[in-house]
Amino acid sequence: MNKNFTKYSLEFVVIIFGILISFFLEERRQNAIEISKKNDSIKQLLKVIEEDINQIDRFIDLQNFSLSSCNLIFENLKKNNSMSNDSIIYHLSSVGRGLRSFFPQEGVFNQLISSDLIKRIDSEDLKINLFKLFNEDLKRHEVHTKEYDVYFLDFNYKLSVNFFLEDEWSIGADPVKIQSYRFNQKYYFSDYMYGDLIELKSSMISYLKELNQLKKTYSTLRNLCNEELKVT
Repeated sequence: MNKNFTKYSLEFVVIIFGILISFFLEERRQNAIEISKKNDSIKQLLKVIEEDINQIDRFIDLQNFSLSSCNLIFENLKKNNSMSNDSIIYHLSSVGRGLRSFFPQEGVFNQLISSDLIKRIDSEDLKINLFKLFNEDLKRHEVHTKEYDVYFLDFNYKLSVNFFLEDEWSIGADPVKIQSYRFNQKYYFSDYMYGDLIELKSSMISYLKELNQLKKTYSTLRNLCNEELKVT
């Protein structure tokens, strides 16, 4: 009887051990799958970050172009119209072109959150910076963008009403195309124009600071993502 007990005990231990090994191997397999999914998401995030940085660079160039036009108009108003009407209209249209804003891509981050893959990220710095960017910085940027849009939409409407301005904007060496206009000297030299330019210049300077800060944040995230992939 003792022999049978020993035999059955050993078989029981072997079976339990086999089950535990199976659970262990299955858990490792699932962990490997989850880590692979997380790494794939990080790679997608890196691609999005690169695209967004390039987009930010384009909008920094655009805002600098519009700000330069705004400064030229200010100088022209101070010197009492030393610029041709064509040049004035060109640069006024360029100021209005500052309406265009940066729109970030948030799909990969939302996917990380909804799938709980964010928990698989080893770097606490990466997680903290991800939440800060997408839950704070970009939300604040969205609010500011809406405020800027109000200023620039109103300014472009005034250009249409007071100068009958028809123009086209594009990306390139010569981004402003004037189709037609009727110059309104009285409005151009009015306090309304000067006041609008002061407000728009302030908005462009603030937006440029925000874009440059966002670019730094995205660059930090890019470095942290690369470090995360090296670790895992």
